[in-house]
Amino acid sequence: MQDTYQSIAVGITIILLIEIIINSNKRFVFREWALFLYALNYLTAPAITYNLPPSEIKYGMKIVTDQYFELAIPGFIFLIIGMSILKTKVFTSDFTKVNASSMVNERLLKNVTIFGILFNLFSSIVSGELSFFIYLLSLVRFVGAFALFSMNARNWFWVFLVLIIELMKALLIGMYHDAIMWIVFFALFYVYTNKPRLQIKLTGALIIIIIVLFVQAIKVSYRDEVWTGDKEASLETVYDVGSTKTGSDQLIGSENLLTTLNRGNQAWIFASTVDNMDRNKNFQGMTNVNKYLEAALLPRFLAPNKIQSGDKEIFNEFSGHTINENTSMGLGIFADGYVAYGATGVYIFAFALGLIFSLTFKLVERWTKVSPFYVLLLLPLLNYAVRPDCELQTTINHLFKGILLFGFLVYLTRKRFSMDSAENQRKLSHLNLMK
Repeated sequence: MQDTYQSIAVGITIILLIEIIINSNKRFVFREWALFLYALNYLTAPAITYNLPPSEIKYGMKIVTDQYFELAIPGFIFLIIGMSILKTKVFTSDFTKVNASSMVNERLLKNVTIFGILFNLFSSIVSGELSFFIYLLSLVRFVGAFALFSMNARNWFWVFLVLIIELMKALLIGMYHDAIMWIVFFALFYVYTNKPRLQIKLTGALIIIIIVLFVQAIKVSYRDEVWTGDKEASLETVYDVGSTKTGSDQLIGSENLLTTLNRGNQAWIFASTVDNMDRNKNFQGMTNVNKYLEAALLPRFLAPNKIQSGDKEIFNEFSGHTINENTSMGLGIFADGYVAYGATGVYIFAFALGLIFSLTFKLVERWTKVSPFYVLLLLPLLNYAVRPDCELQTTINHLFKGILLFGFLVYLTRKRFSMDSAENQRKLSHLNLMK
C-alpha cells in the first residue's frame, strides 16, 4: 500500500496544480491555491521524504508511511469537502464592475494605498494587541494597489511599490513568507483579470519558483550574518550573501532543494505529534481549542493569562519536540485535531477549517453585493489561514479580528463604492463622457 498512498498523494497535488494553471483565466483560483499549499506540505513533501535516505532528511517522519497517509489523505479530503460545501460566486466576480467601482474612487484608492504603506512602515513602533490591528489595517495597501491595477494597467506602479517594499522588508529582516505569498496573490489576480496565454503563466510560475529557491539559498546564511553575526541588516548584506549563493549549482543543487523540501514539510510535525500522542495518550478534547478561542476573542484585561501568538508551550508539550523562543513552529490543523481526538479529530478539524474558509467566502460574497470591489478583502482576511504552517490560534485570531475590522470598513465606505448610488452614477457618466 505504501506506493499506492504515495502515488495518490502526489497525484492530488498535480491535479490541483493543473487546475490552477488551466482554470486561472476563468476564475480567481484562491481556493485551489490554498488547497495546493496544504497538499504540498501534507501530501507531496512527506511522500518524497519517505523515499529519501535518513541522512539527507533534517526532519524525519516518526510514523510509518501507511499510518501517516491513512490519516493525511482522508484528512485532506475532509478539508476539500469543508472548503467546497457552500456554493459561492465570489471567485467569478465581474471585474468590469469592480473596475467601474474603483474608477469613480481612484483618488480614494490611492490614499488608501499610501495609508497602508505608512502603517506598514511604522507598525514596528506599536506594541501590544493594538499592533495586530495596525498590521491588519496596513494590508489595505494591497487591496488599493490591486484595485488600481485592475482599473488601469498604467497603475502598475502602485502594485510594484507595495510588492517591492514588502520584498525589501522581507530581505532585511530575514522573514520571507509574507512577501512570497503576496507576490503569488498578485500573480493569481493578474491572471484572472488579464487572462494571459499559457506560456506567460508558465513563465510567471517559473519566476516564482526561482524566487523561492533564491530565498531558501540565502536565508540561513543571511540570518547567521545578521541575527548572530556582526553584520547589520542591510541590502548590502543581502547582496553580499546573495552574490555567493545565486549560481545554478546553489539554486538547484541538492542541498538547496533538500532545504526547500524540509521547509515545505509541515507533515513531520504532524507525524511527530501522532507518535507522541500515541505513546502518552494525553488527548485533550477541546481544551486547546478553548485556549485558542480565549486568546483570539478576549482582550488581555479580561484574560490576563491567555496564550500569546507564537507561544511555544503547546507545541513543546504535544509535538514531541522542544523549541526555543527564537524558533517559530506551529502544530498545524491536522496535528491539533489529533491532539484533541486522535484520528477522528484530524478529520473533524480538517473539515471545520474548510468550513471556516467556506463561511468566509460567503461573507465576502455578501459584501460584494454592496460593491464587487470588496472581493479583494478576501486576500487580507485569509492570507494567514492559507498557510499550512500557521498555528490554529493565529488563524482564528486573524480571521476574527479581520472580519470585525474589514466589516467595519465596508460599513464606513459602502456608499462610496456602491455603484447604485446616484453620486457614483454621476461620476461614472462624467468619466464615460471624457473618454
